[in-house]
Amino acid sequence: MNTLMKMTLVLVSLIGLCPWGYAQEEAVRIDSPFSTDPRTRIAVPPFAVADPQLAPIAQEMTQVLADDLEFSGLFIILPASQYPAGFTGLPADVGGLDLPAWLAVRAENLVYGYIYLEGNTLVAQFRLFDLYSSTQLYGQEVRVDRVHYRLAVHRFSEEVIRQVDGVPGVGTSEIFFAGLSGANVKEIYVADYDGANVRKLTSHQSLSIMPEVSSDGGSIAYLSYKDRYCFLYVFDRASGGSHALSKEVGLNSAAGWVPGGQRLAMTLSKDGNAEIYLRDKNGGNSVRLTQNKEGDTSPCFSPDGGRIAFVSDRAGRPQIYVMNADGSGQTRVSFHGGAAYDPAWSPDGKMIAFVSSASGEGFEIYVMGADGSNPARLTNTSGVNEAPSWSPDSRHIAFSSSRNGRPELWTVTLSTKMERPISRINMSAEGPAWGPRRK
Repeated sequence: MNTLMKMTLVLVSLIGLCPWGYAQEEAVRIDSPFSTDPRTRIAVPPFAVADPQLAPIAQEMTQVLADDLEFSGLFIILPASQYPAGFTGLPADVGGLDLPAWLAVRAENLVYGYIYLEGNTLVAQFRLFDLYSSTQLYGQEVRVDRVHYRLAVHRFSEEVIRQVDGVPGVGTSEIFFAGLSGANVKEIYVADYDGANVRKLTSHQSLSIMPEVSSDGGSIAYLSYKDRYCFLYVFDRASGGSHALSKEVGLNSAAGWVPGGQRLAMTLSKDGNAEIYLRDKNGGNSVRLTQNKEGDTSPCFSPDGGRIAFVSDRAGRPQIYVMNADGSGQTRVSFHGGAAYDPAWSPDGKMIAFVSSASGEGFEIYVMGADGSNPARLTNTSGVNEAPSWSPDSRHIAFSSSRNGRPELWTVTLSTKMERPISRINMSAEGPAWGPRRK
């Protein structure tokens, strides 16, 4: 092999066989010999189909996969203009693939897809090839109802990303948000992570905002004025019903789930000052965690449930603190030179995202180590950027931004610093909560 073709092994073992007989190999991540860009060059040509009537669906599925992979920040998608000379489409028989031809156009990986129907079930056979070694790295057969063809692709994209980086992608994850549903009406909505398949969850005909999703994706805590005053509620996705979490006198806000989804931390002022409390999701068993003459708010649990990040103005202006889950060991962690709000702990436990006005040019999204180290600004725009929420793989952050004159949902990818709108949502939207991957 050409010595320029360096291959860095990633120790991710694949268990078992592909559904149609190919043994799976150890995953590899390939450092491109063609540029200093660390991203992998991958070809995602239109999937082969058993029936020409499936061609439009296959075309959309191909685009969904390419979008998922590009969004991850790990891949460069090979443009169609650079496909091998004479390429007219993938063969129905995978044995007809000309892998050397794809390597010759400087692709490093190739995705193969074959789509067919069994009744109303769509069957997608996917394969990922390493072109340097001409071997299949991964294979997956996905069966879904025909109308859920996008979900089939999202499932495969997560595994492709796992093969090259050790952590699966976020294709099957969802984003919850408050969307403008009419004049002075906001409801809680959910959409695929890329903004497709928007669905309304609540129908209160009131202001319902600031959703927070449980770790299993089954429950959403949110604020609503549906009973005249601003109270906290929990929406159950299985039943479609809501119940009150807190209807205390005074402030009821900023709910954050304990990992496991049975308890929540929240801010209440029922005892005369904004303090952080912990209670069961049915509203019972309340425990006060902070005792401070200044306000404490915005609790957010670490992924192991052992610590809580929160905001306090006890130092004169809002800053981020961390305490143990029982309220002990309260320590300030934000020292970046400005006020700090809206902490969000990354799923891998390593970072805390937050909002700051340190620049003097509006509210921007920052990230720092969980101990407060290495604060870094991620957004750089006019307007208000707020409510950061991490993707399940800790590679991206969703947030609200008013840069275009109305609240919209955006994401930023940490590895590339690329900001992009979740444009498919196509409505005024705010307060994103990035949910877990679907099973």
